[in-house]
Amino acid sequence: MRLCSTLLLTLLFTLNCYAIESEQWITDVHYLASDDLEGRRTGTVGAERARAYIEQRFAQLTLTPLKGLESFRQTFSEPGRRKNLVHGINVVSAYSHADAPYILVTAHYDHLGRKGRRIFNGADDNASGVSAMLELALRTTKNSMQCNVMFLATDAEEHGLLGAKAFANTGVLESYRLFANLNLDMLSQPGGRHDLLVSGVRSHPAFEDLTSQIETDTSLPMINTDAGYRVGRYPVKGDRTKVSDHAVFAERGIPFLFLGVGRHNYYHTPRDTASRINEGFYGRVVDASWRFLKGLDGLCGKELQANHTD
Repeated sequence: MRLCSTLLLTLLFTLNCYAIESEQWITDVHYLASDDLEGRRTGTVGAERARAYIEQRFAQLTLTPLKGLESFRQTFSEPGRRKNLVHGINVVSAYSHADAPYILVTAHYDHLGRKGRRIFNGADDNASGVSAMLELALRTTKNSMQCNVMFLATDAEEHGLLGAKAFANTGVLESYRLFANLNLDMLSQPGGRHDLLVSGVRSHPAFEDLTSQIETDTSLPMINTDAGYRVGRYPVKGDRTKVSDHAVFAERGIPFLFLGVGRHNYYHTPRDTASRINEGFYGRVVDASWRFLKGLDGLCGKELQANHTD
């Protein structure tokens, strides 16, 4: 692993000690993965309950709706894989405090719903990502940030990334300056090495050093999954560029980092329940996710400062 540049060593010096500030993320993931939400399938009562919960959490954190939206909700209708029209609702908020670009944090809240008596709770996929995003939102409001942050809980990801596509098609990418996308999808089920998969390292020149530094600081093994490329301790082949919501923004030239654990034995089964979450590992990943967000914010601030001095 190559040494970090002096710039990133300076940038990341303040990331040495970030502990989990609360256990709200555990409360969040257990609720979102509960039987009451019946698997959060797009268009169901369970999905509506999830939306209401996410909205409530955004409001508690004093985040604001985007310009042009009267609430945290963005409704959409997009053609699905079978060319049927899928109606969904994204939940999006912003932490805006400066004339600066935005970092877009995404996590899809929908899952597979239920089949008869079997509920597909989707604890790891992706109640874990949404709960981590809410924790990042909490920390954002409590810390000094150089750039702005947008938090997007997408609907209908399981139907083909439809919520992310609808969001990108609203013109938000033209209305807001987006520096990067941090996508969180499946964070709580460790593999045999308890490692975190990181994709998008090649989408920005500084992301390799950022990833390397965070891996060193957290002692959390990180595997770069970009095809034919490697950062971290273990090489992995395969391209995860298109497997989650970040694909929509990557196609539009926005740098991205995608954090996840990959598929496991509980993936898309009724066994993906909150009782199977590894809270110790999940807590470390939530902490690493925050470090990634702060690192992105630092890079965003550096670019903003450089542009102002030109």
